[in-house]
Amino acid sequence: MSSRCWLRMAVIAAIVALSATRVRAADGAIDSVMYRSPELPMPELVRTFPEGLTELWLKALERPEADLKSRAALSIAKAHDRGMKGLGQMVPALVRELEQPDQHPSVRIAAARALVVLDAKDAAASFSRFLGSSDGDLREIVEPALAKWDYAPARADWLSRLEKPPYRRGTILAIRGLAAVGEQKAVPRLRELTLSPNVPATVRLEAAKALGALRRAGSEADARRLSADASPHGITDRLAAAALLRHHKGDETIRLLQTLTRDAEPAVAAAALERLIELDPGLVEPFLDTTLQSADARVRAHGTDVLIRRPSDHHLRLLADQLNDPHPGVRGQARRGLQGLAAKAEWRDTVIREGARVIRGDDWRGLEQAAILLVQLDHKPAASRLLKLLQNDRPEVAVAAAWGLRRLAVADTLAGALEYLRATVSGRRTLPAAAEDQQLSQLAQFLGQSRFAPADPVLRPLVAPSPGGRVGGETRSAAVWALGLIHEGKAVPELVGAFVARLSAVVPPDVEDGRVRRMAAISLGRMKTEDGLSMLRKFYTGGRPTLDPVHNACGWAIEQITGEVTPAAGTFEVPQRDWFLTPID
Repeated sequence: MSSRCWLRMAVIAAIVALSATRVRAADGAIDSVMYRSPELPMPELVRTFPEGLTELWLKALERPEADLKSRAALSIAKAHDRGMKGLGQMVPALVRELEQPDQHPSVRIAAARALVVLDAKDAAASFSRFLGSSDGDLREIVEPALAKWDYAPARADWLSRLEKPPYRRGTILAIRGLAAVGEQKAVPRLRELTLSPNVPATVRLEAAKALGALRRAGSEADARRLSADASPHGITDRLAAAALLRHHKGDETIRLLQTLTRDAEPAVAAAALERLIELDPGLVEPFLDTTLQSADARVRAHGTDVLIRRPSDHHLRLLADQLNDPHPGVRGQARRGLQGLAAKAEWRDTVIREGARVIRGDDWRGLEQAAILLVQLDHKPAASRLLKLLQNDRPEVAVAAAWGLRRLAVADTLAGALEYLRATVSGRRTLPAAAEDQQLSQLAQFLGQSRFAPADPVLRPLVAPSPGGRVGGETRSAAVWALGLIHEGKAVPELVGAFVARLSAVVPPDVEDGRVRRMAAISLGRMKTEDGLSMLRKFYTGGRPTLDPVHNACGWAIEQITGEVTPAAGTFEVPQRDWFLTPID
């Protein structure tokens, strides 16, 4: 592969990385109180940038080497994403490189990407020179930007392109651009593309989607024609029909959409359901059974949405059944819907009744979701069932049960929770190590927040590292935190010594888990023992909060013991130095 190809691939990969969004975390309902009690001060992060960066990047853009130019342009985009100010001054240089005759393609792509990130609308005229470019990667950057900026001269090019086969990616970009700017002149040609069986399916569907956005009425006849073929060969037609009706109203639209909700192709049914629900969730009720039993999670999610929007005793029962759904998104949606309905007095008892029904079942998915639901509603009678579910062989259920016991905090379950903890740390393992660590941590926190003194002899052996790491870091951290609460205000010499030893374990081979060190500092503060002050001061340097939780825990503990007030967290500067060119100090 040539060096030009390698450089081009590297630039495109960097652009993809810059454009990536963080994947949202999972449900997040299960938490650990020990990380919030106490609330440690945490400074606000402020990113700082070395002086002279922009000057260096400008010089790099003036160099003849393509790789320097590309990396400079990508650095400008990255710096903007990180919050660097004053990058507008880079626009003229980036435009110059974009327009440079015989420019290396990778430089042109990187410059265009940076201009889009900077939202440099003044570069629109320069971008328009590359409309319909043979460079597909550049076109993918330029044309959506022109649509976003509603650059009027681009409309003529897009309209012209609709008339010219072959119908490939350029046609799709033109269709999207015309839809984004609301160009009504495109409607007749978009209709032709949508209805033509000789046009590639991708272009037909894109045209139908654009037409559905531009035309809010009058497409019923076309949709009826397209939806007539119920065979597998007619899937494209039926998808186009649903797209045409995306913003339509009226009786004919409703009849067509209701027919499409029963389509064997889930994508067709999902599109029809989405519009019907927008018009009136009640329009879906006649098809709820088939919707909720669909093999496709998107379709079931729409049915679940209807149950939430149209509450009744029957619908709440069906909604509770959705707690068993195979897809985590759908069962989470059902649980959150039930929780929201329980906020209304008229439905609270029904929600609790249905949640209690599901938690008596044996489907692990429903057990997990019902446990979370009933705990969030503070339904304390569920505690006895949760105690039994500690022994469930599904990690999700076992962890949710332990968390639920902590949250409900029913005194009658303390002894059972302690016995389970004792038996498990003594050698009985039924869960994967990571799940067991989370479960036992929740139980230890429960015992600690309840100040349950009988837990002391079970928790103490967990402070020191176990042979072979048999007891996990979360469990040990929770044990240390719990012992501090059980003995709050009392300096127990054996525990003080153990906590000091864990806090100070930073030299190999004895290097302690940071979570354990944090909780050791907090427990020393809760016990108000001056015997640990020297070690706390050793790890609290600078006299103010930093980004290190152990450091901040030591500061909090010193305040509890001595009354010395910890300064406000303030801000913490995080220098951004990971650039391919950095000024020499």
